[in-house]
Amino acid sequence: MAEEIIKESILFCLTFLANLFASVSGGGAGFIQFPVLILLGLPFATALGTHKVAVVFLGIGALSKKGISKDFKFDRGVVLSMLLVGCPCVVLGSVIVISVPSAIAQICLGFITIASGIYTLFKKSFGSTGISNRSLKRTILGASLLGIVGLFSGSLSSGAGLFATLTLVTIFGLELKRAIMHTMIFVATIWNAIGAFTVGALTSICYQWLPVMIAAAFLGSFLGTTLLIKMPVRNVRIIMSAVSVLSGVILIAEGIS
Repeated sequence: MAEEIIKESILFCLTFLANLFASVSGGGAGFIQFPVLILLGLPFATALGTHKVAVVFLGIGALSKKGISKDFKFDRGVVLSMLLVGCPCVVLGSVIVISVPSAIAQICLGFITIASGIYTLFKKSFGSTGISNRSLKRTILGASLLGIVGLFSGSLSSGAGLFATLTLVTIFGLELKRAIMHTMIFVATIWNAIGAFTVGALTSICYQWLPVMIAAAFLGSFLGTTLLIKMPVRNVRIIMSAVSVLSGVILIAEGIS
C-alpha cells in the first residue's frame, strides 16, 4: 500500500511538470511521462496506451483556460492536414509499434530533436510573425511532414508535439503561440485519443494510475496555458528550445539503454 502511494505521488509530480512545460513549449510531455511509466514497471505497449489516455487531458486542460479562444483562430489548411493526413498515420503508427522495436528510431529522433531545439534558440524571428499567403507547395509539404509526425505520435509517442509545432511554424507559417494551440487541440487531444483507442484495442491500459495522471495532466496544462497567454514569444521560444534539447538527450539515452 505504501509503495503504491509513493509510486502514484511520483507519477503525479512528474506528470504535472511534464504537462506544464509541454503546454508552454508545444510538446514534450511524452519524453518524461512515458519513460516514467516504464520505469515504474509497465510493459512498453501498456505504458504507451496509458500515457496516451492521460495526455488527452493535456489538450483538454489547455482548451479549458478562459480567454484562449479570443486570441485563437483555426487555420483551415492545418486543420485538414491534421485530420485527413495525421489521424490515419497515428492509427498506422499505433498498429506498427506493437510489434516493431523502436530503439534506432528513438536515437535518430533524439538527434533531430536536439538540432531543432538549437535552431529555434538561435532563430530569433522563429514564430514571431506568420505567413499571410501560403503557397500550395508549402501546404502539401507541411501535410506530408505532419503525416510523418503522426506516425511518430502513434508509435514512439515522444516528439510528436514538438515536431508538429515546429512544422506549423516553419512550413505552414503560423505564429508560435497559434501553432502551439493547434498542437494542443489536434496532437495532444485528437491524435492521442485515437492512439489510445487503437493501442487499447490491441493491448491493455493501466486504469489504476489513470486518475492520478489525468488530474496532473489537466492541472499542469491549465497552468501552463495561463503562462503561455501572458508570456512574450521570445520566452516561449527559449522554453521550447530547452525542452527540445532535454527531450532529445532523454530519447538518445532511452534508445541506447
